[in-house]
Amino acid sequence: MAFFVRNLKKEECLGEKIKALRKHRNWTLREMSEATKIQRKYLEAFENGKYDILPEPIYAKNFLKKYISTLGGDPKYFISLFEENVRKCDLVSPHRLPAQRARALAFFSAHRLWKFLIGLVFVAALVSYLGWQITSLLAPPVITIFEPTDGIEVQDATITIKGTVNRESEIFVNNNKIIPDTDRNFSTKITLERGLNVITIEAKTRHSKMATVYRKIVLNQNPINLPGLSTPAP
Repeated sequence: MAFFVRNLKKEECLGEKIKALRKHRNWTLREMSEATKIQRKYLEAFENGKYDILPEPIYAKNFLKKYISTLGGDPKYFISLFEENVRKCDLVSPHRLPAQRARALAFFSAHRLWKFLIGLVFVAALVSYLGWQITSLLAPPVITIFEPTDGIEVQDATITIKGTVNRESEIFVNNNKIIPDTDRNFSTKITLERGLNVITIEAKTRHSKMATVYRKIVLNQNPINLPGLSTPAP
């Protein structure tokens, strides 16, 4: 984003006034630097408005006071003009400001960036956690069948279904509701019919989809032969 600052009127320009005063006294920058013991780059910074080169404002004001006093000017007036110029530079990019303010702006920008990144990480973690919670809430329970084994053949017409679920659920075996124990284990007896039997075990929580497991059991009973009776020939 570009920044703009209105042009200062000629009478408001600190640098022009200092330069005019120095030339009126017939001093060069080198001579002023030797007389004031202030580095020439700081004197040039005052005259050219390069405030980013200047040291901390408290030192910059002392330099300016000594500079103007040596030139025979009014230090209070020039310091006031300097402060006004610095305030107007708030509208400019940080490299136009005194060192302290530039560093303050840089720190502020970095601080805001860190706060934004920390907030972003926090929001991402929160969204991930909520997503995981919702996914877990909607996921169907896991049914584990202890017995019988799928696909077995039996001769007894009654078989026991035993199993467990991984969380609190409603359990149904062949559409009959089964009440599990406190450890979420369940057990029920089923009467088989001769031949193939498909047993359906289902479980669901309040908000989840239904989980379904099947057990195929074959009842293979031999016919009972009573004394005095014979099996008719085919």
